[in-house]
Amino acid sequence: MTDCWSGCFDLHPNFFAAVPEQNGPQLQIRIQNGGDYESFSDGLTVTVEDLHEVRGDPAPDGTPRPSLLGQPLVVALPPSVVPPGMPVTPVTNPSIVSAALYLQRTCRTQNVALSAVAACSGVAPDAGTCNTLTGTPPACPPVATADGGADAGAAAGADAATTTGADASADAAPAADGGAASGGVGQSTITFTSLFDGNPAEANAAQRLIEGSFDLYLADPREICSGGSGPPPPCRGHLTGTFRFYFQRGRPAQPFP
Repeated sequence: MTDCWSGCFDLHPNFFAAVPEQNGPQLQIRIQNGGDYESFSDGLTVTVEDLHEVRGDPAPDGTPRPSLLGQPLVVALPPSVVPPGMPVTPVTNPSIVSAALYLQRTCRTQNVALSAVAACSGVAPDAGTCNTLTGTPPACPPVATADGGADAGAAAGADAATTTGADASADAAPAADGGAASGGVGQSTITFTSLFDGNPAEANAAQRLIEGSFDLYLADPREICSGGSGPPPPCRGHLTGTFRFYFQRGRPAQPFP
């Protein structure tokens, strides 16, 4: 992470939370060091857009759906997350899971988050770790503008370096030439073996269990080419880990009468 961290990192997570969307299918999972607010903590957020689809619960109209538990799911940026100044483009089959690492306590700077992406460049083919954590991102192709001209579509982003680990350490070595385009391509995945059903009043413990593992390749969203064109963004970190905890309803953040 720029002006903050370069090298191995172990999150030592000891705070696990699940926040179901009220009257909705979304579930946010927080894996964090310490129980403070995110603004003052280091941690990982995982957002499941439709927990019922992952669990294999019937669709709202009663149509049965197959369970996705035990299957690796691609983790990618939400379609609405694009570099500053770039248009939001439709995605035919968006990922059902997104994730972001934040180091608000360690870094205490403005840009202290990296996002899991569906694909990133600069990954060592043998070990699967980032081997090009320094250097500039690969050039993006020109983007057509409204007046018929072309804009240099390279997303802005300062040189960065990071590698991280949660429950397991991740090693990385900078590329010999300092470039960001060499190496293979890594894909972020997460596998749930059990997922909370989203009911805060759930009494069945088996339905409150949240368990899984992840293998995430992190990038700076500002280094992603507009519309998914051009090469994948450079790998800025490799994050692996596991989680297993039970949802237990806590006090509301803002109690009202």
